[in-house]
Amino acid sequence: MNFLFGKSSYQKTFKPKKNLPDGAQHLKDYAEATLGSGNLGLAVKLPDGEDLCEWVAVNTVDFYNQINMLYGTIQDYCTNESCCSMTAGPKYEYHWSDGTSKPIQCSAPKYIDLLMTWVQDQLEDEKVFPDKVGVAFPKNFMSICKNILKKLFRVYAHIYHCHFSIIIGKCTLT
Repeated sequence: MNFLFGKSSYQKTFKPKKNLPDGAQHLKDYAEATLGSGNLGLAVKLPDGEDLCEWVAVNTVDFYNQINMLYGTIQDYCTNESCCSMTAGPKYEYHWSDGTSKPIQCSAPKYIDLLMTWVQDQLEDEKVFPDKVGVAFPKNFMSICKNILKKLFRVYAHIYHCHFSIIIGKCTLT
């Protein structure tokens, strides 16, 4: 629990929770209500009368926040020494690139820090993620979100492959 009190290196990686745009809370509430229904199709279906970009934006922000919290639970175990590369099994090694630079090989904590910073920058850019409902999204918004979600999923894959036993251990301790 040291990361909660600022005594960890995770301060460099942990990013503050991104808030939803004004007027979008009902979309998050809908997503949360349908996730527990057992019907995954219903959970991801665009609600009637809602804007697709708003729906994708809300779910992208939520995915970012969820991964941030999950990584925070294992970050003390995901070190440059224990995870010297960003992998998700022997067949998957991810190299960092923000799309404008040549991909680089780096440790998992460094990759995740670069990724979370890059995603946070995207989420805070009002030209990409408007902070008010009804403001137009860029024409390439869906492509931007697809890239963000693809890269964020890599963190889940890494955690599952490399740190699943830690998560199971934390669950049995509570």
